[in-house]
Amino acid sequence: MRVLSVDLEVGKRTGRIHALAAVYQDGEALTRRRIKARELPEALAELDRFARDARCLVGHNFTDFDLPHLSAAAPDLELLRLPVLDTLRLSPLAFPANPYHRLVKHYQDGAIVRGQVNDPRLDADATLELLADERSAFAEADRDLVLAWHWLATIGADSGSYDRLFAQVRGASRPADAEARTVIARWLEDKVCETRRAEAVAEGVGATAGGWPLAYAMAWLSVAGGNSVMPPWVRHQFPEAGALVRRLRDEPCTAPGCGWCRERHDPARELTRWFGYDGFRPEPVTADGKPMQQAIVERAMAGKPVLGILPTGAGKSLCYQVPALSRYDKTGALTVVISPLVALMADQVAGLEARGIGSCVTVNGMLSMPERTEALDRVRLGDAAIVLISPEQLRNRSLRTALAQREIGAWVLDEAHCLSRWGHDFRPDYRYVGRFIRERAGDGPAPPVLCLTATAKPDVIRDIRDYFRDRLGIEFEVFDGGARRENLEFLVAATEPAHKYDDIYEFLLAELPPEAPGGAIVYCATRRRCEEVAEYLARKGVDAAHFHAGLPPETKKDTQRRFIEGSLRVIAATNAFGMGIDKPDVRLVIHADIPGSLENYLQEAGRAGRDREAARCVLLYTPDDVERQFGMSARSRLSRREIHGILRALRNLDRKGRLGGEVVATPGEILLEDDEHAFERDSMTDDTRVKTAVAWLEDAALLTREENHVQVLPSSLRVASVDEARRRLEARSGLTEGRRKTLLDIVAALMAADPDDGVSTDHLMGVTGLT
Repeated sequence: MRVLSVDLEVGKRTGRIHALAAVYQDGEALTRRRIKARELPEALAELDRFARDARCLVGHNFTDFDLPHLSAAAPDLELLRLPVLDTLRLSPLAFPANPYHRLVKHYQDGAIVRGQVNDPRLDADATLELLADERSAFAEADRDLVLAWHWLATIGADSGSYDRLFAQVRGASRPADAEARTVIARWLEDKVCETRRAEAVAEGVGATAGGWPLAYAMAWLSVAGGNSVMPPWVRHQFPEAGALVRRLRDEPCTAPGCGWCRERHDPARELTRWFGYDGFRPEPVTADGKPMQQAIVERAMAGKPVLGILPTGAGKSLCYQVPALSRYDKTGALTVVISPLVALMADQVAGLEARGIGSCVTVNGMLSMPERTEALDRVRLGDAAIVLISPEQLRNRSLRTALAQREIGAWVLDEAHCLSRWGHDFRPDYRYVGRFIRERAGDGPAPPVLCLTATAKPDVIRDIRDYFRDRLGIEFEVFDGGARRENLEFLVAATEPAHKYDDIYEFLLAELPPEAPGGAIVYCATRRRCEEVAEYLARKGVDAAHFHAGLPPETKKDTQRRFIEGSLRVIAATNAFGMGIDKPDVRLVIHADIPGSLENYLQEAGRAGRDREAARCVLLYTPDDVERQFGMSARSRLSRREIHGILRALRNLDRKGRLGGEVVATPGEILLEDDEHAFERDSMTDDTRVKTAVAWLEDAALLTREENHVQVLPSSLRVASVDEARRRLEARSGLTEGRRKTLLDIVAALMAADPDDGVSTDHLMGVTGLT
């Protein structure tokens, strides 16, 4: 059988064929480049004459791309009557563990010219090479699987070429229907639900797509549990394939004799399988006496929306980890976890890796570019069962692209109280989550949502439920385990400002003597206090370090690692540390300053005694601390006048840019346009308060915040220090104090950056639809 490989290059904007190539297996070739519109009829006629000796056409994505374009340009071509082999359709079968998403173009490897134009002749050659690789892969594959593919790929019209291919590989003709159905049923045994198995063949070949959906489902099942992913084009073009996998493996039946469902849909058995635990935590319990952790896992595994409120140390992470790992193993679906703190993400990944589970990754701002690229590749290629991200990352284009390559099995909001505007730790970017889920789901049903937190007042619970009901039509089942911790002893100790550090040291000596195991956290209200406390304890001979958001990423990662491993005994930290940290043996938590709310205090004190052994929580109290906390809370408030000021500033930017209602700007740039000075400036809270104002304006339908944009600024400066920059700016007339401060902040950021890397500003906010 003489095979002709054909490749077209089509203009994205014009839809017109502007280059083509055709290559026989013996190397005889036809190539036409830069085809003008008036030359196209003759070029296609020449292609038709060249194809007269062909008995089969082959191409990569030929069925859904090249063939329609050829038919539209010249419907009378003789070559259109030839049978077709599409290497793209065969790739997920031949290479299920590493499916070809695109034609591999080796001639572009190492290209130094960005945007190198595709070469149709070389692409046609590559297609023939790929076809040879696919033949070899089929020859080495499981015989029953290849027999099934032979039968499934040749159901319906225009299947003669696939019949000849598989007949040559197998050395046998197309199997009879009865034989194929028997082989498929036998092959699926112990891989799927016994009840569904009997229905699989009828469902798989009854669709308009013939047998391809079942063929792709079986290909994925052959590598299920590994690092494979059903290609996005398969999920989009043959949605029945993904639906079959879910029906066969993720919809439990009620038949008592189905070993698959009784084993793989049992939360207790999945808990033991993944984590080795004999049972769920006994406390807290539901109204009917069932462990609440188990009840949440059951609902999550069944795909039900759940809002779980469990006290710190009650195992919230396990509530999403067990369903996520089970779902990934059964269907290959990805669970996306929205988490507020990088420390929590890194800790979750490290904890799972320590148990031999390497399918959890995190994407956050502390990663280097190579680390980020590797994490996104693992998400895209199917190596990840769980990806932990901050809500801000949902506006990042590279992450959005990676998520588009995967089927999302569930969304998890950890520390879900951050979504509520009435909560103690509101994060405005959490309000984008519902919109993102809805837009990604399109017309189909959204994946299940699981919300988890340790503390939530009634109005916070109501706000979370209303938010998801309004945006996604979700009704949460609420499991409220309260916040009581029997193993913690709480103490409020009066002190004096001059004696506070001495008191911290004394409590450490009493509660955590040098010979005792475990660690201690000292929470402070400011970065400066953290540094002072750590320095004081170090002078006293205590192995202590500080942690706050202003430290370099590597320093934060190293400090967190040493504390969790136990080589660092004491950490002095702001609330940027500790939420969700899985260090079981924290024996002492000291609050050197009064927290901003009772919820904050319970979250932070709850880091103690996660192993359920006795631990102590000490709050050092002075009247001055109360006044300081009131001052900090006042600075974080946002008035109606300030929100209006942000809207005016955005309108000013829109008028200046003449972009017709579209603005791209950093919070600092927005504040520069606040010409009426409505916004009360505070360097510690400006960024968050501007984003919060934008979130309120979005809720009021006055604007829409879109994805972030990335800008890279060169870090070559004409000043040697920030002090020199300050002197120059002070000498310049016409600068407002606000603009002078913003410019100084930019210089400081550039000074801190690696001079070889420049500064990447990925938090530029895209705002559209200004009214």
